[in-house]
Amino acid sequence: MGIRDKKNHETSYLKERWQNRSEIVPPNIEDFTSQFNAREQILKEIEQYASENKVPILLPSAARFLQIICRSKKPENILEIGTGIGYSTLSMLFALKGRCHITSVDFNIERIKIAGKFIKKAGFSVNLIFDDSFNIIRKLLAEGATFDMIFVDSVKSEYVFMNYKIQALLKHSGIAIFDNVLFRGYVCNEHPPRYKRTIKLLKKFLSHVKTYPGIITSIIPIGDGMLIIENQD
Repeated sequence: MGIRDKKNHETSYLKERWQNRSEIVPPNIEDFTSQFNAREQILKEIEQYASENKVPILLPSAARFLQIICRSKKPENILEIGTGIGYSTLSMLFALKGRCHITSVDFNIERIKIAGKFIKKAGFSVNLIFDDSFNIIRKLLAEGATFDMIFVDSVKSEYVFMNYKIQALLKHSGIAIFDNVLFRGYVCNEHPPRYKRTIKLLKKFLSHVKTYPGIITSIIPIGDGMLIIENQD
């Protein structure tokens, strides 16, 4: 790929990324489904904020899928790793009509503050924690805490290192969801053109996750790819 091709590829990527579009689903399909799936006004506000300020959020189609899972499983106690600016947090809260307790962790204090404002504006309450996710996970494991549902949308190269810890925090019949596991579709390539270390670690994570006893795993090609883990133990 020449310098001009690389520049065009990067420009195209940024355009799709900050317009809240998937890179593994054609843009016209992503746009159509986003328009079809009605969502609360404050979620649209967050989408607009994310686009204007170049902040990554869960894609609307993936958020809708997350809501379907929430309404189906009805988790009462949720752990979220990667608060961002509260888009996925509020998506779960709206799906469950606030009838849940969410502990959400992020290491970016500015985004935690923004998320807190959006959550307060929506009329909900969340236990927001500013800290490194591994510190909190270790603390929760030491306390013997367990959760009905865990949603992970953090640094993708760290998934392989938190995999078993996350599974240990799941209750019986609990469900864990990892976002961005197909990483722009690069995980499906034998020789990914970019982000080779991240892709290598994601592939290792996906290989390891299938070996853990007592769980069922599924990859859903929605948004940027979601891995679903169901604890059967």
